[in-house]
Amino acid sequence: MDIQSIAERKRAIIEQFGAWTNHNIRLAPDCYTMEPSPSGAEVKLNRFLQVVADFCGKDFSTLRVLDLACLEGLYGLELAMQGATVLGIEGRDSNLAKAQFAREVLELENIEFVCDDVRNLSPQKYGTFDVVLCIGIFYHLDAPDVFRFAENIAEVCTRLAILDTHVSSTAEKTYLYQGREYAGKSYTEDHTAWGSIDNEESTWLTRASLYDLLGEVGFSSVYECHVPVVPKYDRLRALGHADRSTFIALKSDAIELKTTDLLENP
Repeated sequence: MDIQSIAERKRAIIEQFGAWTNHNIRLAPDCYTMEPSPSGAEVKLNRFLQVVADFCGKDFSTLRVLDLACLEGLYGLELAMQGATVLGIEGRDSNLAKAQFAREVLELENIEFVCDDVRNLSPQKYGTFDVVLCIGIFYHLDAPDVFRFAENIAEVCTRLAILDTHVSSTAEKTYLYQGREYAGKSYTEDHTAWGSIDNEESTWLTRASLYDLLGEVGFSSVYECHVPVVPKYDRLRALGHADRSTFIALKSDAIELKTTDLLENP
């Protein structure tokens, strides 16, 4: 597709759905979905891509990746360009149209976008994935949906899940799910292009409760990523407001200890 055709189609999409809000994708030399300057999403993209490479190896062609609530498609498109087979799920038609447009311009055959509510996720519907991206969506779900969503992520994920999410620094509320107690707080949703689709409130779990939940649904280990750096997160952390971070959850078999039998419930 030539530059003029790309520009014309881009204008038509903006007229119908509004301008791109966050994902500044290079469509061609000197042609971007937003202005030719960083949007802020690039530093997160660098982090997520490095995490995938570090834990799964640099041959992305062996990976099947799921991008949940993929917005305008940046993360999934990058992974597809790196060679992975990608499925992006997005609940808003406006975002989906922008992601589809970028896919067509970039002529990527190894990525598919579908319109669906992420709460409908299941292995029966979408299969399983080596890598699951849960970027900016986990904290937009309310209880008990957020707990079921964690279960569904674990069901479809065979290797690595990346959750970039807000967490609560206070335990203002408690939630009981499947006989276990979790803590966090409620957050009022605003239903913008980046907000929830239909719930009026969402649940932000504390770090401890998020770790507990990820372990309970079947991940064998959970880590928090600080490098590659996301400067905005570091600034918040320096101010004592570290309420958003990137969590890495891995699926593997439990290790049996050989030097001791004194640990009852590892």
